[in-house]
Amino acid sequence: LEELYVPALQRAVRYDRCCAYFSSHVLAVAARGFGGFISNLCSLGADAKPAARLLVNEELDPDDLEALLTRADEAPLVALLLKRFRTPVEALERNRLAMLAWLVAEGWLEVRVGVLRRAGGIAHAKFGLITDAQADTLAFMGSDNETGQALLENYEELYLAPSWADPEFVDYYRSRFAALWEDRDEQ
Repeated sequence: LEELYVPALQRAVRYDRCCAYFSSHVLAVAARGFGGFISNLCSLGADAKPAARLLVNEELDPDDLEALLTRADEAPLVALLLKRFRTPVEALERNRLAMLAWLVAEGWLEVRVGVLRRAGGIAHAKFGLITDAQADTLAFMGSDNETGQALLENYEELYLAPSWADPEFVDYYRSRFAALWEDRDEQ
């Protein structure tokens, strides 16, 4: 949380994540990181959309699913939350579901559910790419899901490498994400 998510997301303008399990609780737990990310996005404008792309499996919390599928205009609620809480960090900590719905409704976040074609299992790969405004990318892979429990409670192992030190590692996971996102993977 403190060594990867918060500092990397505070500088991010792009976040691609294949995470198996997702819970909006991660937004509250890593609010300082995601708050900085949202502030960066708001300064970029529509050209950066979608700035966050998540590949998840079909096992979603019903409240998260409802927030992801909402088509209502969440902008007035989010404006009120930001006014009341002053920063995206505070809004994420206090009302993560409304912020999640707003991110989707505004086009900043896109989520796709991976369903296996050949087997009865679930999409379970876990890796991500965090890119900053200078196009430097940090790629990581390991056992963690995109949940608050993974960041705060679980024992997880994670390998990470920056694009300037290990471009092959970063390129591999960039191409894997693209293949999955564009539905070109045979699994």
